[in-house]
Amino acid sequence: MPVINEAAPGSFAVLPVTVTNFDSMVSMQFVIQWDPQVLSFYSVTSLNLPGLMIEDFATQDIGSGILRFTWQAPNVQTGVTVADQTAIFRVRFLLVGPINQGSAVIFNGVPPTDFEVVKAGNPATGYDMEDCPLSNGYVAIGFTLSTDWIEGENSLPVSFAPNPFPISTTATFDLDKASDLYMVLTDASGHPVLDRKISLPAGRHGMELAPDRFRDSGIYYLILRTADRSCVRPLVKL
Repeated sequence: MPVINEAAPGSFAVLPVTVTNFDSMVSMQFVIQWDPQVLSFYSVTSLNLPGLMIEDFATQDIGSGILRFTWQAPNVQTGVTVADQTAIFRVRFLLVGPINQGSAVIFNGVPPTDFEVVKAGNPATGYDMEDCPLSNGYVAIGFTLSTDWIEGENSLPVSFAPNPFPISTTATFDLDKASDLYMVLTDASGHPVLDRKISLPAGRHGMELAPDRFRDSGIYYLILRTADRSCVRPLVKL
């Protein structure tokens, strides 16, 4: 799913779910999850898989920011193959959050819907979240979220000491002027484990990311943004 920047409050955002290496797929199920205080589910459109129907989307939990999806190919022996970058469906949201708020839109598994993709074969092969490279989406209301790893004009430089780290790490960054800083730390699935706003003066700042924020080993992402600068940086808990 894409990153949508500079979205207007009260408008709609449409996130296509595109696939690559979708070859001989028999079935799949997963959850799409978001912050319901920022985005309100509106509809699913452009169904673009054989046998895919609106009934394959369960909406009973959309008030909690959860859309459940389950699909099975009409022919489970051969499965379905589509071209890379095919949008298999699109999710439409109404932006209910204010300016300077945003929400990740992530692929996940929430019981009773586990993440699973199954490929035809004898026997069939099942894949979970660890097997599938996932690109989660993000909707930024009234601001631009820079996802470039290379420092640029609107990027907010940040470094970690250490990274990777065994217990905790410290993020260091520079502000060229006094700013309200929004800080979000997510795990690899996009779940926020830290979400805060602080007012800081101009200059260099260091902020420890405490051990209780890192429940498991793996990749995390730190999102920092001010009114005119932002960045996303990966960090690794050993």
